[in-house]
Amino acid sequence: MKRRIIPVILVFSFVCILSISAMAEPSSLDKVKTWGDSVQKYVTNPIEEDTAVIQSLEVAKNNEIILPKVEIEQAKVFYIAAGYEEKEASELAVTYVKEINTLYQEAIKNGYTVTEDEISAYIEQMKKQFKSAENKEEIYNFINSFENEDAYWKFQFEMLKKDLPIQKYVLDKEKNFIDASIPNNTSTRTIDNSEYADKIMEAQEKWIDEFENMKDTAESNYSYTVK
Repeated sequence: MKRRIIPVILVFSFVCILSISAMAEPSSLDKVKTWGDSVQKYVTNPIEEDTAVIQSLEVAKNNEIILPKVEIEQAKVFYIAAGYEEKEASELAVTYVKEINTLYQEAIKNGYTVTEDEISAYIEQMKKQFKSAENKEEIYNFINSFENEDAYWKFQFEMLKKDLPIQKYVLDKEKNFIDASIPNNTSTRTIDNSEYADKIMEAQEKWIDEFENMKDTAESNYSYTVK
């Protein structure tokens, strides 16, 4: 089985730097700034105007998934900022972008979409979470790498076009898996709360392996082209 290269939370939001402090060393502020500086160029060269990115948001034709070079470049710099050597960062970046775009295609194929209003509402919620986050210094160090805060949120808006359908899809898959893992006769009336919590935790641990199997199976159904 393929080893997990990223926390599941990053599947939901590639630029969600709430995760970066856990990956970085004590010099995380410098690493976050490096990551922020690297994506700042997509403000002057908007990612939403990249032809490959536009194509990757469409339903894959003949099961051929487009892997945008710009996404691979972003991912590579992220992994370098997180402490990986360049060669491994390059490999992880391709694997990550392949996973993300496969999950996105699976999401839209199963009817999971997102509207601009939903993205805007999600961003408003993120702003509230950032203000109260324990690592808000790292977060705002990242945001301040952009020309201004509006530029950062514009960039995030584009990322969420792909991330949010994935989030909806994966969360539903996880819920269905956990529900199916708990016996039909299991309830708080027949077992105490601690035992029920243990069963939920056990199911969640099994879901991690199931999630990897789900991605591997999906990837076997597609071909991939880097553009």
